[in-house]
Amino acid sequence: MINSGYLKSLLVQLLFIPLLGLAILFFKGGTIDDPTTVGYSFYGNFISELGAVTAHNGEFNSPSIFFFIGAMLSVAVGCALFFIEEKKLLDSTQNTFVFAKIGTFFGILAAICFGLVAIPFDAFEGSKMAHTYAAQYAFRCILLALIFNGIAIVFDSKFPTIFGALNLLASFAVAKHSVDMYLNDFYSGYIPLSDVILSQKIAVISLIVCFIARIVGTKFILSKLGKA
Repeated sequence: MINSGYLKSLLVQLLFIPLLGLAILFFKGGTIDDPTTVGYSFYGNFISELGAVTAHNGEFNSPSIFFFIGAMLSVAVGCALFFIEEKKLLDSTQNTFVFAKIGTFFGILAAICFGLVAIPFDAFEGSKMAHTYAAQYAFRCILLALIFNGIAIVFDSKFPTIFGALNLLASFAVAKHSVDMYLNDFYSGYIPLSDVILSQKIAVISLIVCFIARIVGTKFILSKLGKA
């Protein structure tokens, strides 16, 4: 029987996709540069803008805000459970155990930060700073979690190496966005805002592909580890 904890952690994260889709569908509109645009712009809106109390066009952003909050909380809960469950599947050899333990630590920190990202950036005074720092550290922590868990998987002879490779490949996109966010801190840097928005989308898509691959390969992973 498939390890239910591992699969459930992946499925909880998968809720992010339909919830984010609904948030995009009901987004009221407007971008930072042009409040007159209609609906959500892939190249003009950050994902975080789906969770604004008031959209850039001045309208109350309901129900998009609630779907966004649900999406971020699903990522937070699923991410924490995933890294805890995956650590249990890795060998307890000294090298693998150390890397998996460090990866899990940063995975849980990332989960906490993703949960804080659910706070609307325009909800109260100081919420923009809290939201922005939470987003920055969420990507930085998930980057480190991917790298350390990826190394642990590569060292584990029983764990399919392809999933470690996917972790490390996804880390490039996440690293790029982390650097872009740092260089465009609070929209005041010299990196064009459109580049930061695009790198965010690429990073998120890379993470989604990484975790969907885990779901598709769950039975194979666990059977190879003798836990199915």
